[in-house]
Amino acid sequence: MELTCPKCHGTMRTYERNGVHVDQCSDCRGIFLDRGELDRLIDAENAYHGSPEGRR
Repeated sequence: MELTCPKCHGTMRTYERNGVHVDQCSDCRGIFLDRGELDRLIDAENAYHGSPEGRR
């Protein structure tokens, strides 16, 4: 099933980041997330930066 961008009607592609499916428009480069996915990405980033391995 091919998704269409709600902003510019371009073709959307789906990829995975930290276990979250992210939809991105190939034309306008807009990023679209389903409910709760932004929170999951933020939690993953905070966990990485909060861990001793993630600190620089």
